[in-house]
Amino acid sequence: MSDFVDGPTRSFTMIDEILRPFVPKTVYGRRALEDFSCIMNSEEQFSSHWNRLRKVLKLSNELVLSLERVLERIPDLSHQLESGFLEISDFAKLKRFVFNFLSLRRIADQTWDLPEIDDLWKVLSHYFGDGETLQLQSERLVALRKAHLETSKKLKMELNRLCDEIQTLVGLRPRGEEFTVSAQVGEKLVESRLAQIVKDYGERWHLRLVDTERTTSLKNDLERLEEEMELEASKLLKEVSKKIADFVDLLILCERAVETVDLDLSRYRMYFEYGCCEPTLSQNLRMIKGRFVPTLNYCRKNGYEYYPISLETGPGVTVLCGPNMGGKTTALRTIGSFVLLFQLGYPVPAEEFSSPIFKFVRFVSRGEEMGFSSFAKEIRSLVEALQLEGRKLLLLDEFGTSTNPIEGEALALAIVEHLLGSSDHVFLTTHYPRVVMQAKNVYSCGRIKNFEEEDPHKMFDYSLVPNVKQVERIGLKLAQKLGLPSKIVEKARKHCGLE
Repeated sequence: MSDFVDGPTRSFTMIDEILRPFVPKTVYGRRALEDFSCIMNSEEQFSSHWNRLRKVLKLSNELVLSLERVLERIPDLSHQLESGFLEISDFAKLKRFVFNFLSLRRIADQTWDLPEIDDLWKVLSHYFGDGETLQLQSERLVALRKAHLETSKKLKMELNRLCDEIQTLVGLRPRGEEFTVSAQVGEKLVESRLAQIVKDYGERWHLRLVDTERTTSLKNDLERLEEEMELEASKLLKEVSKKIADFVDLLILCERAVETVDLDLSRYRMYFEYGCCEPTLSQNLRMIKGRFVPTLNYCRKNGYEYYPISLETGPGVTVLCGPNMGGKTTALRTIGSFVLLFQLGYPVPAEEFSSPIFKFVRFVSRGEEMGFSSFAKEIRSLVEALQLEGRKLLLLDEFGTSTNPIEGEALALAIVEHLLGSSDHVFLTTHYPRVVMQAKNVYSCGRIKNFEEEDPHKMFDYSLVPNVKQVERIGLKLAQKLGLPSKIVEKARKHCGLE
């Protein structure tokens, strides 16, 4: 897998779930998404990619369906290109690949720049015939097959003659060279030298037609012809294998082209299914009405209002603050998943999205452990992320909460101070007041819009609010609303200095 992103980051951003409805049709496309090998790392790549994808997005749905049907028939040649074409099954797979690639080229050449492989097809059709299926051929092989067919017919006629004699003698006709009859009938056939015993089961005998001088000769002829056909086929496969070696580099280019077309059609599907935008390059990270699809689907399913998020941030630290259940983590996931989509060359589910190109995207993970193990995992995850050289997008969710609150807040505050002037883009969710006060770019998430609502999903406005200077204190209000005795709440207010 590309070191651009790691497993915890993929899991946190739910990028695989977002892309699951648009799984590519070929092994090449699926492998590129699984490995993140299709990541764009330069402005030139980004510009070239979207110049092509704009043309793709203008294709009709009918044409896209036709292309997808062709892609579904394209096999994976990776193993053969690495290890060589040795078996007849390897050549069958190659012919199917080239046949369908030619179909793809006929349909799609106006949109994608696909390699020409007509010369390779001439070689394959010379040895294996026209069409998608494979039939190894040469003048000698055709003659051997013809002789084999004629000899098989003669053998069948001779066996039919023996079966006719048996039917005349005992009133039944064998359905093949071997057959089972009663011991009484079997005895007659053996005595008449029309059959011989294969197995005696007592009351039933398993017999086989006797080999006459004629059938023996014909069977020997068939065996010889089959050996000659095998030798001729082996010679032809060696010939064609040598010729195909000249096309290996071209086939690798074709594989890359198939991957590109496949991924582009996946992007096409996502663009229209999610109502996406074409992202742009910029120094700041900016989104207008971004939609995190897993949460959007959950809201639609349960009848909740969904709140798109909008923000604009430059390098350094951006803090997201707000209450639990206020949507901070979802906002963090939205940012991370959008950057991954952006660099995978996919459209983004927002009205607008722009971003710089990052070398790494990392979610600083606490793992599933609790206590010291959780804290150690979180610190090690951060250390590893900070050691990566190049522009990074760092996502820190409630950093410092895996240790005691005093030291946790101090650590989070120190990180903000350390990274304020960084060229990285760092997003940190927190409850810590001093972190909010220290950060220059702060967004609030999860304002109370209707305190009377029993369902917390309907209680909050999950929009992001910029330029926040302090953490809104609503925890005690929520505790009281959720049934905590008022005496306890009042004591808590005193401890907070709110009396």
